[in-house]
Amino acid sequence: MSPYRKRFVQFNMLLIGIILTVMVAAVAIYMVNDYYNSLRVTMEQVVAPLQGFSQPPKGEPPEEKPGRDGFAREKNILTVFYSPESGEYSVLSPNNSYTEAELRRLLSAIVSQKEDFGTLRQSGVIYYRSGSAPCRIAIASTDYITRSMLNSAPVLLGIWLGAMLLFFAVSVKLSALAARPMEEAMQREKQFIADASHDLKTPLSVILANNAILSENPEMPVGSVRRWVDGTQEAAKRMQQLISQMLTLSDVERPDTALSMQPVDLAAIATKAALEMESLAYEKRVTLETALPGECMLRSNPDYLRRIVSSLLENALKYEPAGGRVRLTLMRDKRRARLSVQNFGSSIPEEDLPHVFDRFYRGDKSRKNEYGSFGLGLAITKEMAEKLGGEISVSSSAEDGTVFQVTLRL
Repeated sequence: MSPYRKRFVQFNMLLIGIILTVMVAAVAIYMVNDYYNSLRVTMEQVVAPLQGFSQPPKGEPPEEKPGRDGFAREKNILTVFYSPESGEYSVLSPNNSYTEAELRRLLSAIVSQKEDFGTLRQSGVIYYRSGSAPCRIAIASTDYITRSMLNSAPVLLGIWLGAMLLFFAVSVKLSALAARPMEEAMQREKQFIADASHDLKTPLSVILANNAILSENPEMPVGSVRRWVDGTQEAAKRMQQLISQMLTLSDVERPDTALSMQPVDLAAIATKAALEMESLAYEKRVTLETALPGECMLRSNPDYLRRIVSSLLENALKYEPAGGRVRLTLMRDKRRARLSVQNFGSSIPEEDLPHVFDRFYRGDKSRKNEYGSFGLGLAITKEMAEKLGGEISVSSSAEDGTVFQVTLRL
């Protein structure tokens, strides 16, 4: 497991552990309140049958009614008749918990309470009081709730552990999906640095080698060293071009880059770009065809549109063999404008198609030096198209050549 996935799982399990702990604690609090309220209901049910009795002689409990004794034994409830004025009491259920002095103090404390139901924490009891002369009192130890919660604790702990194990398994699976974009981004960044370093290394080596020759031969005539000066100049230009493209790509990829959007005629921009490429097409003996409407208005950035059209045309002319043809087409419907650039004489291998827009990717390695390409032009074009809210795609076959299509919203 990669460090990114480990950090994802650790953070996820910490967050889930906190949430589950809070949930289990909330359930435990709810159960305590439920036990507490259930105990009150039971105490009321235990005391209710005593309403028809006057206080029996001390030590002689009234006749048991069905159900009451079962309630009392279920939760170990002690029921008592108590006269606050005389201090006399009668225990109506077995009393194995308190001495006579303890019970008198407890009953006196219960009678002095304002609430009919509550807890005497110092005595560790929960009480229910009904009536006044005499008082009908039910007493239960707080240990009942403690025991009930201890009995429920293994279940709650089991649920917590089971949920944590389940979420751990899910987190491990999800980490592969969640960390993949980050790992791919880091891999692309490393590849980007490696490719940029490689493309900068060659012109730098040329510059250093030429300067070394010039330094070692200071007396040579200017004419005889011209080729090394020209080589240095050409290498410096290549470095400048690469750095310029890298800065352009970086600027386009920035999410906070502000674009000036305005009404613009894409047909006019495409026409102008085609005219500018006529000289390159003539030089390569390639026919440049256009199929453009009279007007295609949309709200966009004119500079980005110009660079997109020019980049696609330049790329098509670059790889079209002599005697071939390139077609620039613009179509529109009610919602979309579709700009296509097709070169008929060359195709892209199927295995290279998914990587056409990758940075520094050059499928045709044999033509790298011939065209002086750094593999950033199409990556920049793709980012610009997406920045304008559009999409760019490519298709290629031996019969139809290669077609790049940009779709933009009107």
